[in-house]
Amino acid sequence: MDAAMLDAIFQVQRLCLAYPARRGHPAATILDDISVDVERGCALSLVGPSGSGKSSLLRCLNRLEEPTAGVVRFDGRPITELDPRELRRRVALVLQTPVLFEGTVRDNLMVHAPGATLDVSESRLRATLTEVGLDDALLDRDAAMLSGGERQRVTIARALLRDPQALLLDEPTSALDPPNAMLVVDTICRLRDTRGLTIVAVTHTPELVRRLGGALLYLVKGHVQAYEPVQDGGVIDARLQAFLSGTRP
Repeated sequence: MDAAMLDAIFQVQRLCLAYPARRGHPAATILDDISVDVERGCALSLVGPSGSGKSSLLRCLNRLEEPTAGVVRFDGRPITELDPRELRRRVALVLQTPVLFEGTVRDNLMVHAPGATLDVSESRLRATLTEVGLDDALLDRDAAMLSGGERQRVTIARALLRDPQALLLDEPTSALDPPNAMLVVDTICRLRDTRGLTIVAVTHTPELVRRLGGALLYLVKGHVQAYEPVQDGGVIDARLQAFLSGTRP
């Protein structure tokens, strides 16, 4: 990347990921020679066909997957030098299917790792729910009674309580109907602007890619096929549709 990318919060260099060979089978290559930078406070959208390694790359950014070669740096340091719990506080992962536990929304927001310091005061819980576009009256609602869009925004709120610098989003809207998907897109884009969060998102939602801006990384079978800025205009729209449908224009 050029000088404009010198303040990269993530730097991925020559990253490879392979799963060990099973008896009678070769090793499975998931990612091959991936290099990409993500500027602080900006966004990277990971797109490509199913099985292209998008989610695996996302999980390499907070050590849920350990690459077999290459290096990932966060805030200038190799992530292997960081405590995984601290890394995952600063780099929060939001999954495709929201994971909520039995109990109320309040109970779910107060979940944290043993030994972690977390401000779960009443005012903080209410403010964080409001920040993701939810009524703070939901705090005492049974989490099992929430809609899909509400559940996803509660998981985002839970991540925000840890004051992350970056959000990793793995298909955050794919399990939602269109109205709820747009509410989640609105929430993600608003947080990027108000908190200055860095966003790395695996997505097939054109609206999320366009509104996040930043850059787009197109993967096919673990290889980079395109790495380019997201721009406005009809030409990029046509290319974007092609990328998201799994074809390279």
